[in-house]
Amino acid sequence: MDSIIYELRANDVKEEDIELIISKVKNRVSEENLDLELVKLGYDKIFTIDYDDYDDNDDYDDSDFLNSKPRYQEFDE
Repeated sequence: MDSIIYELRANDVKEEDIELIISKVKNRVSEENLDLELVKLGYDKIFTIDYDDYDDNDDYDDSDFLNSKPRYQEFDE
């Protein structure tokens, strides 16, 4: 439980909210339950990642990387 409390504090969750979350999930501790309680209190998820959310916001264009020329210079000896 110490590592969960540490992670909550590291993510700026208020102490009174940490106590509330711990009391609600103490008999059913899981990453999903912790994040459910965080979201109910208005915080972002900390313990689970919704990878589907990343697909919609992925604006990285790897075609520039794939089509780029090597960045080295050949020297004559």
